[in-house]
Amino acid sequence: MKWIIATLLTWSWVTTALCGDYVVIANNSNPLSSVSMADLKRLYTGKMDNIDNNSVVPANLSLDNPAASSFLKEVVGMENADYKSFWLAQQIRGGSSAPVVKKNEADMLSFIKENSSAVGYVPKGTAPDGVKVIEVK
Repeated sequence: MKWIIATLLTWSWVTTALCGDYVVIANNSNPLSSVSMADLKRLYTGKMDNIDNNSVVPANLSLDNPAASSFLKEVVGMENADYKSFWLAQQIRGGSSAPVVKKNEADMLSFIKENSSAVGYVPKGTAPDGVKVIEVK
């Protein structure tokens, strides 16, 4: 019995850790309904600008937002400082442009609502009024 409880608690912790503290969102008119972690990573590191032949404009929350830290660590595989350095190096080399940065959840939601190709994320529990939540596989 103790083994079953320990296993369930461990599974619960692992599931929570993998889900992150954020939800991925898109404009209601964006045809995306799901996205892979690999495609999100490529999108947020400038290696692609479309998903399933749909043009996508990525947006980040300000790096001091806990949801941004969680998203970057889990999806992109970088800490905030590393991500910032990555994009600085890209800019110096003349590479692709960094995702737009939104100061807070309200700004992110407004940006997503106003841009049909926009994809971003907000902390879990944020009411995604006027946008849709995208499943991350």
